[in-house]
Amino acid sequence: MIEIEEMIEHYGDEYIDENLDEKTQQLLIIATMTATQAYPQIKTQTAYALDNGVTAEEIQEAIYHSAPYCGYIKAINAINAANEVFEERKITLPKSQATVTDKNRYEKGLEVQRSIFGPQIGTITDDMTDAQKVITKYLSDICFGDFYTRDTLDVKTRELITLSVLTANGGCESQIGSHTIGNLSVGNTEDEILSAILLCVPYNGFPRTLNAINAVKAAIPKE
Repeated sequence: MIEIEEMIEHYGDEYIDENLDEKTQQLLIIATMTATQAYPQIKTQTAYALDNGVTAEEIQEAIYHSAPYCGYIKAINAINAANEVFEERKITLPKSQATVTDKNRYEKGLEVQRSIFGPQIGTITDDMTDAQKVITKYLSDICFGDFYTRDTLDVKTRELITLSVLTANGGCESQIGSHTIGNLSVGNTEDEILSAILLCVPYNGFPRTLNAINAVKAAIPKE
């Protein structure tokens, strides 16, 4: 087991370091661990991140942001693991990072969603089935209203986290393609996107990594 753990150290690369700063790397790893349910490792990674300049609020938000993409239960278990480290270090977190209310979460979510993906996204039309209307509304008021509007992390970082969690999930190539466009829209480069995926090879394995890379390459507009 020790030998396998030591092998993870070989997955560093100058290409990744050139495109992602240390803080971003730590947040993406923690989000990926949330999706893969690596709860004991989240405790270790949380301690390491705190020791290397990442704040508790940023760690919390990386885990929270993962919730709608990998499932709330995984995020709850992950935040419980991180909270053990915060408690050991006597770190007190704000009660809430929410910036929306029940009354405006849909409106604010749709605003963020359209700022990333364009003015037509999130439109509910009469020809949709009732189920389609529900999931379209969910995407706007939950994924974007409840999470993208929260404090501490900017939209560029949140889009990279989304992409990382989708990669960790596996089987989300269609969504990876959409969020590749989203990442480019908010200012992340192709190299930053690919670095985020390559960073987490040790946690996701090669098949999911290669599938994600292929989805990214297919989504990027040809010149």
